[in-house]
Amino acid sequence: MKKSQNMELMGFSLQNFETLESFAPFNTLSKGDLEDLNRITTFKTFAPKEILLYEQTEVHCLYFLCQGLLKLYKVNRFENEVFLGLLENGLLLDFNLEGKLISFANIECMQDSIVACFDGEKFTKLLESNPRLLTLFFKEAQKKIALFEEVIQKNLIFDSTAKIAYALYFDLDKFNAHKKQDNAIFLNIQPETLSRTLKKLHRDNILITNKQGKIEIINPQKLYNIFKQD
Repeated sequence: MKKSQNMELMGFSLQNFETLESFAPFNTLSKGDLEDLNRITTFKTFAPKEILLYEQTEVHCLYFLCQGLLKLYKVNRFENEVFLGLLENGLLLDFNLEGKLISFANIECMQDSIVACFDGEKFTKLLESNPRLLTLFFKEAQKKIALFEEVIQKNLIFDSTAKIAYALYFDLDKFNAHKKQDNAIFLNIQPETLSRTLKKLHRDNILITNKQGKIEIINPQKLYNIFKQD
């Protein structure tokens, strides 16, 4: 299947699966708003390694990750992946009230995932008539902007040491949950660079590795000082 083909054919639709009130942030909506949104919603599931969307794919549904884990990345002119972030919940596409939906990045499934698909044309009309739903999706769009702001901060401002320190300081559990090779990919650095930097942070008495092989932070302030911006 070519990248330009409609990727909505991937995954499989679930009938009589879950309704939106089973998932955040939709579980905060009123019964009436949920009924309106459920009427234009279908669900799809995706397996690990499956590509949900390719970059620049135009689709006719707004995709929203309800449960699972997805990797967002782009491919540069050298065919290398540029990691953008991991998503556990939220919008997969940028949307506007003109109804044009295009994937900004490639989206790959990391775990079994459940995705809600809102019919694009009906979704646009619903937002125009329902300010409460418009507010909810506006807040979700802000979360995605925050994700990309973090990407810009880490990839354009931080050097490799600052990237690693930032990841350890804010996402230690996730860092420990992944293999070294995966963490290097997520940080857009070479595995050898990651290894050298971790060894230095150990020598500087900022980190230790416990008996379970997990990294622990023993000097949070020194770790924070590595990436802080004055």
